[in-house]
Amino acid sequence: MYLLTPNADKDLDLVPARQLARLMTRTYSKSFYLATKLLPQRLQGDVHSIYAFCRYTDNIVDAPRQRGRDLLSRELASWREELFTAYTTGESLHPVMGAFVDVALRNRIPVNLPAELIAGVQMDLEYDRYPSFAELRTFTYRVASVVGLMMTRVLGYKDSRAFNHAEQMGIAMQLANILRDGEEDWRLRGKIYLPKDEMEHFGVTEGHIARSALTDNLRDLLAFNVERAHSYFEEASRGIPMLNRDGQFAIIAAARLYRGILYEIERNRYDVFSNRPVVPGYRKVSEILKSFVHHKVLSPANLSYTPET
Repeated sequence: MYLLTPNADKDLDLVPARQLARLMTRTYSKSFYLATKLLPQRLQGDVHSIYAFCRYTDNIVDAPRQRGRDLLSRELASWREELFTAYTTGESLHPVMGAFVDVALRNRIPVNLPAELIAGVQMDLEYDRYPSFAELRTFTYRVASVVGLMMTRVLGYKDSRAFNHAEQMGIAMQLANILRDGEEDWRLRGKIYLPKDEMEHFGVTEGHIARSALTDNLRDLLAFNVERAHSYFEEASRGIPMLNRDGQFAIIAAARLYRGILYEIERNRYDVFSNRPVVPGYRKVSEILKSFVHHKVLSPANLSYTPET
């Protein structure tokens, strides 16, 4: 039996939930929030709600807390159960989940995508090292590619091949984050995301990372992974014309901002220890302006692709 109170109003509950989603986006990712400002107003709230769900899920494990792995696993399991319940009932009193499921159901986002994200966060809880890029790619797919797949549903697309490129965009962005945060991941969490077999191939040990020893071998390993991330960005960018025009500008801007991390690493000659490779504010503005010009100059005719047959 379902109970309704006299003042029950699902839409009323969504008002503060959406405000929270917007605040979380602005607080946790200024670059992404800046990119979302380029979207039509009708899409901004939906994109913020997707981001807030992803960030909240990630924070269950990443935020500094006084909980061991067993308790965090239980919390993730509970969050997953709430996800499936929300999909079944179409609502949740948790503000993050409530805003998310409203967007997810309206845009026909299959439940396996947010469930994969939760599985990826669980994977991050259990794995401190990755034997090869194959395992790391599984992780990046779960915590980043599925975000792109959900965003594609919200932004709209003209060709279903856009999903493959969205998957690659997620991997590209996550690799940029891994390269940017390598020193911090080791110092605060004891984690190394660089694949172990590649470290061995380039002659890099955990001791080099622990001592912040920027040897020539470590430079070569970082350069190899920066180039890998660039290749994912290049391939992913081919899917932007497959999105609805309203969503293209924001994705061009987001890609430029995240790829800017790679350029900062190269500019600093792969020294990710002395200075965290972040894109300065003035350069973010520059990239946004370049994105605007790129978007305006490339007419729909130039943003062409071969439709599916």
